[in-house]
Amino acid sequence: MKTRIITIAIIIGVIGAISFKLVANKKKIDESKKVVDRSQVAIFVTTTKVALLPVSGNLSLPAVLEPKEKATLTASTQGKIEILNIELGSRVAKGQTIGTVDTKIKQINLQSTELTINKAKTDYERNKELLAGNAINETAVTDAKFNYENNKIQAEQLKQQIADGKIISPISGIITDKKLTAGEYANIGTPIASIVDVSQLKTVVYVNEKDVYELKLGQSASITTDVYPTKTFNGRIIYISPQGDDNHNYKVDILLANGNSALKAGTYVKVEFNLNKSANALQIPKKALGDGMKNPYVFVAEGNKAVLRKIVLGREVGENVEVLSGLNEGEQIITEGIINIVDGSNIQIAPNK
Repeated sequence: MKTRIITIAIIIGVIGAISFKLVANKKKIDESKKVVDRSQVAIFVTTTKVALLPVSGNLSLPAVLEPKEKATLTASTQGKIEILNIELGSRVAKGQTIGTVDTKIKQINLQSTELTINKAKTDYERNKELLAGNAINETAVTDAKFNYENNKIQAEQLKQQIADGKIISPISGIITDKKLTAGEYANIGTPIASIVDVSQLKTVVYVNEKDVYELKLGQSASITTDVYPTKTFNGRIIYISPQGDDNHNYKVDILLANGNSALKAGTYVKVEFNLNKSANALQIPKKALGDGMKNPYVFVAEGNKAVLRKIVLGREVGENVEVLSGLNEGEQIITEGIINIVDGSNIQIAPNK
């Protein structure tokens, strides 16, 4: 009996020890899972001052060359392509017939319709004479006239369909894509080939509202490319959009002659306008922008706090960008450490190196 009591006591002691250990472990686990409040921990950042810096009197923007004109060659009537005298790289002139769609059935139908027209005309003339002699009523003359006029209309339709069998180039240019060949069937509107005219090229740039008022239709623009690093091409403004986009940028089209097809569509270029002015402008590094150029804001260092500030941007100046409003000269903005902060974060400014 005494031995039994001792055994039970030992078991209870072991269970108690295990329970105590489990409770202690659970406390440790719970402590490790607690979210540490780091909102008051200062984040190291680097700052720079907003400064007035010089800007050039020229406005330079990147762009891509496009053909001034491009068109898709299509079939105007359905049928089998009988002739197609083009290959990739072929030069064609506006209005040139470069192929035909088989219209033999339509030509036969036209011949038949013209015979019907001749008979309908004879019947109509005869009925008019009979009506004059009161030999028939006026309804017979009306029916004969309708039949005659209706067949003339059908003949005109067939003539147009036969004429539409000619495949005619809508612009002058070079064949850049050929989708069908002679012997294949084409429906009305089926693309046959693509044509581009690179004798003149066009490019598009987007100019901010501060600079767009300095541009005029017909104004010249200098165009350069890495392909010809020592050569400058002359262009002129042919269109300035009267309405800006959501970022207050305005579309501007520039046209340039492309003698000897020296340039190709799709080439990267730099377009430069001479604004005939130079001045200082409030500038900040692009890397200080919290969300790029489309939704511009920065963090201003005010004491030991980072304060989010919305700004309005102007032109890009190398690695800097012009600030039109939202900042003042001399204010400290955060340039490094932005990814770790939000509006109101505690900060510690790293000493200048």
